Amino acid sequence: MFEDRPPESRAAGESSQNWRCIIGEHFQMNYSEQQTYLVRSRLWVAFLVLVLLTPAVLCLLTADASAKTMVVFGLVIAASAISLAYTPDYLHLTVNPRKRLRWEIKIRWRIIAAALIVGLASYSNLRSVLLVLAAVAWVTAINWLDLKLPLGNYAPAYFWVTDFALVAFLLLSGLCNPLPGIALLAGAAHLSILICARKPLVWAIVMAVSAWLLMLVLKSQFGVSRELFFAGSGLVLASTGCTAWLVHRAQRWNSRNVEAALQELMEFTGYPAERVWRLWSESDQELARNWTKAALDENDSQALAEWYRQNSELYMFAISGYNLDYKRIRSNLKVLRFGRGACLDYGAGNGEVILELARRSHPAAYYDVDGVSAKFAKQRAQRRGLAVKFAHSKEALAASAQHQRFDTIFSLDVLEHLPDLEGELTFLASLLNPGGMLVFDVPAGTTKSHPMHLNHHVEVRSLLKAKGMREQRSAIYKLPFVKQEKYVFVAG
Repeated sequence: MFEDRPPESRAAGESSQNWRCIIGEHFQMNYSEQQTYLVRSRLWVAFLVLVLLTPAVLCLLTADASAKTMVVFGLVIAASAISLAYTPDYLHLTVNPRKRLRWEIKIRWRIIAAALIVGLASYSNLRSVLLVLAAVAWVTAINWLDLKLPLGNYAPAYFWVTDFALVAFLLLSGLCNPLPGIALLAGAAHLSILICARKPLVWAIVMAVSAWLLMLVLKSQFGVSRELFFAGSGLVLASTGCTAWLVHRAQRWNSRNVEAALQELMEFTGYPAERVWRLWSESDQELARNWTKAALDENDSQALAEWYRQNSELYMFAISGYNLDYKRIRSNLKVLRFGRGACLDYGAGNGEVILELARRSHPAAYYDVDGVSAKFAKQRAQRRGLAVKFAHSKEALAASAQHQRFDTIFSLDVLEHLPDLEGELTFLASLLNPGGMLVFDVPAGTTKSHPMHLNHHVEVRSLLKAKGMREQRSAIYKLPFVKQEKYVFVAG
């Protein structure tokens, strides 16, 4: 349904010389820059949400509508504001162009369910109930057809045209009050721009003009007040403009990150851009197939280590693409805050975390199997001029720790791949200085997309507390309904 890579990045992939001109010969992505971008993004979001809410309030003040209608309007605007606050970065900081469409379809199923529940609960007469059911059936059919049609980059237009047609019909036939109708137009425009792969600002203008023409017809033919017309026009303009600007920012920043990662991988492997993009897209699936085909004994640590060594190039591409995702960038930024003193990354992959810690002047050590991803991490360290010690056996790591133990040990997305979880945690705890921190993920267990994740049944809290370690846990993770993904323990 989509091409292997988005068009805005495909144009940048013609030659490595072009990338060097764009990003500079010595440019490297670092997390201080990522932090600055995300902080500025939050400031932009705060400002633009206020911009969106201003005409929304004016709409409420100028509309002659019932309390029920105003509540529906408020819910739509609130949902749009919340979506505006996080979605552009979440959807566009990625090398996976399919993510946007999958998100859109999933969100629209939720909107359909909410509309059905709220609609049926709000109306008691048969005519209104039938109207809700018809509207829900229309949007359901549109969502279902999108799964069947090869829309590609035309998906934003498809959703906007079909949503616009539904709202226009409801407004022009008098079946919908203008106030929620205007909110639905603004929300539909927001959702369409969020999955736009190219020129979101231009697409925003197209939608704003078409919505404005519809409201002009409502004003001239159906008696919509001049005040509501101008307030509604401002709402649609704010929704399209704010969303388009945030999407544009995210696309530009993602292109910068992707170009840097692409150049590094091409220089290391000698592969052309098309192959790098393909491996970014397919490496996870190929790893899953290779694991299933190997049918390894999950208790044979040597066989497992050899499998990871043989498949380390695929992991290099999977990890590289993963580290370009918004959620992973934010996760790494949170993890880096724990770094202090001498640091070890146990199962370091491409070296993303440990290289950043070395750049911040921490004594840094890398541990992983001696495969392609380790060689890539070593080249990255050399090109950055970073002092990182590399180890590929527990014996070498333990011998090094005899001279200098670690103040912080990270083991992220690693322990679920290793058969002896209790032994691994015991070994890592033995490498820490008194007061040192162990930061790790709780093993997630086997999934369909990640069959190489092993199922462990170890109570890590009891295990580490028995070794004299104490847990650092924020208050929110003490709530029973909040899932804790990362654990931090301090050596006694």
